[in-house]
Amino acid sequence: MRTSEEIYKEAEKRANKFNMYGLLFMALLAIIVIILGATHLFPLGMDVLLYTMIGLILNAIAPFMIYIFHDIVFKNEESVFEKTFYKYLIIGITFYIVIDLGIALSFHAILLLAVPILVAAQYKSDKNVFVFIIIASIVMVPITLYGNYFFGNVYDANLLKPLTAAEAEDIQNRIDIATSSRMWEIFLHYAMPRMIVLAAIDYMAITMTGRTSELLHTQIDLSNKVQEQMTKRSNIQSEIIFHLADVIESRDIETGEHIKRTKRYVSILAHAMQKDDRYEKILTNDYIQRLEEAAPLHDIGKIVVSDLILCKPGKLTDEEFEKMKIHTTKGGEIIKNILHNIDDKKFLNMAYDVATTHHEKWNGKGYPNGLKEEEIPLSGRIMAVADVFDALVAERVYKKPIPVEDAINIIINDAGTHFDPNIIEIFKKVTVEFKEASQEKLTDEER
Repeated sequence: MRTSEEIYKEAEKRANKFNMYGLLFMALLAIIVIILGATHLFPLGMDVLLYTMIGLILNAIAPFMIYIFHDIVFKNEESVFEKTFYKYLIIGITFYIVIDLGIALSFHAILLLAVPILVAAQYKSDKNVFVFIIIASIVMVPITLYGNYFFGNVYDANLLKPLTAAEAEDIQNRIDIATSSRMWEIFLHYAMPRMIVLAAIDYMAITMTGRTSELLHTQIDLSNKVQEQMTKRSNIQSEIIFHLADVIESRDIETGEHIKRTKRYVSILAHAMQKDDRYEKILTNDYIQRLEEAAPLHDIGKIVVSDLILCKPGKLTDEEFEKMKIHTTKGGEIIKNILHNIDDKKFLNMAYDVATTHHEKWNGKGYPNGLKEEEIPLSGRIMAVADVFDALVAERVYKKPIPVEDAINIIINDAGTHFDPNIIEIFKKVTVEFKEASQEKLTDEER
């Protein structure tokens, strides 16, 4: 289960990347403004425009250049997008760009000081950061406004009255009319309204961010509770499977060991098949997990077979063999009847297929239904290889084990008759793993 911290970390990583490209876009706009400025489209000198836009461009591309060197040139394991300083750098650069535009071009750009708080709102809610940004934004309003009054290059008749545009070009004229009463008037009529509007915008941004964080925490909690319930149900399912398999083991220790070993063989073969182009889309990780969990149930139907048959030391008579064969259909019935309340219907169907079809043969001469070739479910075809291999190499009451190499040759030779020839092609590649698994002793936990 993903924690809220992990989710926030991923969200901040994406926010950093998005904002980096946003700043790059602003740099591109600045380049376009410079090009258009060369045609005298804007009512200010080219030198001022160049100074302002170049400063914007250099700052806007700084995060991108850091990313290039940190992630691509030096190939650091942790991306710069995951670094805490990176988001503060982006917020700081956004502040600079807004102030630069406000002082040099127009005091009306002051309201763009709401942008930093909106940028910060993309990240994890941090009260201290928000408070700092709000205070800095509000303080920057009069600073930017007075900076524009004295140094701005776009004439505003209301702000600079009674100076004309020509007179306003001389900074000394601006200083001469900057009386305390005039500065206070500018503060009340220009700075104060914008400070109030900016504070309102910042408050709404923080409120929405806090609400979003609260909803996210609620969703995460609900998601974790659902995941916990699913895990509990899955554990109950695994316990049921274990105890069902244990019922068999309590009657026949050889069969009990057999169902655990075959699970290993199934896992080895299925993972090898997963790497093959023919099976990679079918044998997903979920499919293999279900198959591994279903494998121990393939002989569950033997609980209905008489001990006289199940534990007979000699060869079964034809009549006894017919009674033994019913363990496939009975196994399917038991699974359907006992496990029918399990939510994972895909697992239920797979367990049913494994129990009923692991004795079917590729040539159609198996039992109980005489299925042939791909009429046999893939899970049953895989189970058949694991089942026969263990039956050959393990000791039973009615036979001695045969050498592993002989068992491998028997299975390979039965490709196209007993077994799916495509599966046997892959089996040939993992015979060493089968041999090693057959020689390992089961742990106490597996027993």
